[in-house]
Amino acid sequence: MDTELLVSFLEVAQRLHFGHAAHHLGLTQPALSQQIRRLERQVGAALLERTSRQVRLTPAGAAFVIQAQRILVDVERAFAQCRSISAGGIGHIRIGSIGAALNSVTPDFVRHLQERLPGLTLQLTQLDTPPQLAALRAAELDLGVVRSAGPASGIQLEDLFSEPMMIALPSDHRLAEASILTGADLRDEQFILWPRTTSPLFHDQVLAYCQAEGFAPRTAMEGRDIESQLGLVSAGIGISPQPASFANLGRSGVTFKPLRDPPVSTVQLAWLRAAPPPHLADAIAAAHYATQRARPR
Repeated sequence: MDTELLVSFLEVAQRLHFGHAAHHLGLTQPALSQQIRRLERQVGAALLERTSRQVRLTPAGAAFVIQAQRILVDVERAFAQCRSISAGGIGHIRIGSIGAALNSVTPDFVRHLQERLPGLTLQLTQLDTPPQLAALRAAELDLGVVRSAGPASGIQLEDLFSEPMMIALPSDHRLAEASILTGADLRDEQFILWPRTTSPLFHDQVLAYCQAEGFAPRTAMEGRDIESQLGLVSAGIGISPQPASFANLGRSGVTFKPLRDPPVSTVQLAWLRAAPPPHLADAIAAAHYATQRARPR
């Protein structure tokens, strides 16, 4: 199958307008219509319904959009692998990582993997856990560093390490001099939280901890990234439960304090079971090596 036909189909599927799609592709409208008819003959099904007023996807076309996107991603991945090998390398791997791991284990993991396989080309992207799992299923990532992912269809998980929850406080907060905090200390505080859509398991973990301590957290604000949240903490807006890895950031105006009997979350490697990434055994070994190095002696 000519991938140019897939590109043209996806353009029409996105715009649902042959004229606009043809203009964007640099084709005439008759030439684009001819490409779509060729593709439909190859597929053996009508993908688009056309009238004088509108264009819409057929049920078969809507299903084919997902498959066409995956085919193009797989083709580009194959091209990248071939270019890397042709240039003297041994392949290409796309790695995703949660932000907390980028402040702890991921940089050392990536460095050690490059040392083990110097010809391997790496691409690193920061993503939260749910988008990483979606990207793995869509073949847009090969390997993910995620947090506390539960059983997920088609996804294989390998635990790397567990870390406790800590509390980020303004440096001039009344609790900033305490050696350890309890749930009772937090009862009357305003909380700055991760949105549940961004970090569902950690968000639920915070709520469960507060509930077990006999109170519901009063949410002052939510922040979609750690920089926003710690900025709000530094400004005195509230306190923020965070994975311990973020204490490495050393944000001015913010103090991290441990909790008594804290909840813990687990950082994991994740990959698509049906399509394991290249050099998976080396990647797992490098990640565990980096984890051991990151542990305090």
